[in-house]
Amino acid sequence: MKSGYVPVLGAAIGITAVMAFFCAMTPWVYDDFNYGAGDGGPGAMFAAQVQEYRSWSGKFAGHFMARVLLHGPAWLHPLLTSVIFTGLVFSGVLLSLGVGWREKIRAWHPVVLAGLVWFALPAFGTVYFWRTGTADYGYSLAFATAFLVPYRFWAEKKDYRLSGGPAYALAGFLAGCSNENVGMLSILVASGVAVCRFHTTRRLPLWAAAGIAGAVAGWTLMMAAPGNAVRLAQIGGAEKIPVFSLESFHRFLIFWGSQQLEMLPYILTALVVACLLYYRGERNPSAYLPGAAFFVMAQVSLAAFVLSPSTPYRAMSATFFYAALCCFAFLTSGEFKGGAAKACYAVFCVMLLASVLAEARVFVLARPALQERELARASGTDTVRAYAYPETDKYFFLGYDIREIDLYGTGWRDRVPWGEARPIAVAGMKNVSALVICNVVYLENLPAGTVHIAAVAHRPTVAALVQGGLRVLSPLGDTASPSPAAVTARYALASAPVTRDGKAAVHMGGLAALEDIACLAVKEEGKPLRWKRVTWPWR
Repeated sequence: MKSGYVPVLGAAIGITAVMAFFCAMTPWVYDDFNYGAGDGGPGAMFAAQVQEYRSWSGKFAGHFMARVLLHGPAWLHPLLTSVIFTGLVFSGVLLSLGVGWREKIRAWHPVVLAGLVWFALPAFGTVYFWRTGTADYGYSLAFATAFLVPYRFWAEKKDYRLSGGPAYALAGFLAGCSNENVGMLSILVASGVAVCRFHTTRRLPLWAAAGIAGAVAGWTLMMAAPGNAVRLAQIGGAEKIPVFSLESFHRFLIFWGSQQLEMLPYILTALVVACLLYYRGERNPSAYLPGAAFFVMAQVSLAAFVLSPSTPYRAMSATFFYAALCCFAFLTSGEFKGGAAKACYAVFCVMLLASVLAEARVFVLARPALQERELARASGTDTVRAYAYPETDKYFFLGYDIREIDLYGTGWRDRVPWGEARPIAVAGMKNVSALVICNVVYLENLPAGTVHIAAVAHRPTVAALVQGGLRVLSPLGDTASPSPAAVTARYALASAPVTRDGKAAVHMGGLAALEDIACLAVKEEGKPLRWKRVTWPWR
């Protein structure tokens, strides 16, 4: 091994160790109990996955791997998932550096990219710590990114050769059947490179054709699953969007714009670095093309949601990964070796280390609560209070991103300690009381309709930062019935249907206390939505 590779290997070991710690500290959550139930033999798991393909979802490879993680030994998830995440990071580094990566790679490359991904992914814990989620979203992103590496080398070197030939169809199949937007993106990027190279060389290598064919086959098999239609018809909830309608397109535009705001720090950083490169006299297009390509890939993967019935943050992993990779690609295009560059790198490392240590503390503090949860589940006495963790966020995702209480039906009402609810004052409503437990506000004595809340959401997002700034600079004041525009600009929104007995459970990631709720409204059939300020009689 070359001595220059030793620091790179050390960085890889460090990244793997950190990820292994968090994976080992993450308990089973929600769908884990379903996929981890039953016979754990290979044949039984395969048969169960075939049945799911027919009746629920086409994500055969991802969900089968979830069963493997859940039925396998306890050490399998920390070991395999951490290695796959490190593989994702190094695949991203290779995509950025290109065919000459052996001479270019430095220890700071994987550290910086891993840090950017740690900060960028909006549902990091769900994607890489949750056993069911990581096999579905995390592994698929890693497979698809690794699949594109040879095409990146081929785009740079027209006579690039890859041994294996037809066997690369298997890599393409795994990338294609990963999940909907990631598989589609893999096909588009690989096909785009193939078309450009065929235009210049009039030849198509066997491995490239086999990889694209495998990806198309995998994506088609996933999208054609009979279970997709069944699932689409059955799943409801606040994030359900009718696909083919003007309302759907309007909501997609709002969603698309909101995600541009979240990607803004990475895109602005990329633009600043690109300007520095240009100012230093860099005129070679090869210094700018990788970053520009990753920016387009992020936008394409986001645009795919125009045909999606839902927009969960965990499904946006590819979007934010390629946004982070866009920033990283521009950083690696120039040789930034001065004191300012070293200072920036030191500050970044300090921020990353502080964030990792802070999250390690959150996971450790949650251990007693998790033990109480398991005891309550075993005894059948698990009320919603059993899921009250000291802290939750996008890394410790229990209750924050993945709800552990099924709120789609009405059975949750019997598990709420309504005696702990406190009265809240809302104009036009009488005897309304509420309590907040683990990112869910439980309300009672509401009129019929759909309840909407506007509250302070403690989230590490640009939108939350902007809303906080507006609340400080331009508060709502004492207006009893503020306008929808004023409320939306300053607070996060969430809604849920009111049950027949006047109860509702509204989930909002980042909702920490009852006092965070600022406004409330109940949308009745045929009537406009009117926000009302919430006041607290006990203050």
